[in-house]
Amino acid sequence: MDKTLEKKVDGKADVYLHNHLANSAYWFKRQIEKKIEDGQREGIAFDYLACAVSIAFTNEAHINFFGMKCVKGFVEREPIESKVATVFTAFKLPIIWETRPLSSFRAMKNLRDTLAHGKPAEICYNKVVSATPDQEDIINNLKANWQKALTHQTIMDAYKDMDDVFKLLLEKSGLSLFDTIEQTNYTISLIEKK
Repeated sequence: MDKTLEKKVDGKADVYLHNHLANSAYWFKRQIEKKIEDGQREGIAFDYLACAVSIAFTNEAHINFFGMKCVKGFVEREPIESKVATVFTAFKLPIIWETRPLSSFRAMKNLRDTLAHGKPAEICYNKVVSATPDQEDIINNLKANWQKALTHQTIMDAYKDMDDVFKLLLEKSGLSLFDTIEQTNYTISLIEKK
């Protein structure tokens, strides 16, 4: 008579999306920096775009993480401005959207929203201008606002602000860095079935 085994699995997983998103933002930031260092800019516009979107997603994921872990009654489905207000108020932090870090938080969120909705931009420009060696001013007049937002400095500032806000929220939350990291614990028991 063959004996069969059954498996009993007990476990718990803390899956924190903000870690994956922050790693994604870091990856694209490093790709940008490497391309600039190497003087190889092929595809760098896509790296800026992906980095900006990753930053926007990470910012919201950080707010959701700290809200859900530390603020009683936190509602994840609220608009982002409301969620920031809830978490920042609970942590006794000032909410100033006009200056960094929250100004870049908002800029990345607005960029993400623009990209998510995919509305085309039709731009007409007809003006006599002084010629410049690189013609960049003329080209910039024919860019959509979301394209103008993808400058090196804007993205690097937004990345730094994302990181600074996380560190500030971590400090104010009373959580340790270890508490923000994914963990999976499980046991498997083999049960002989007769």
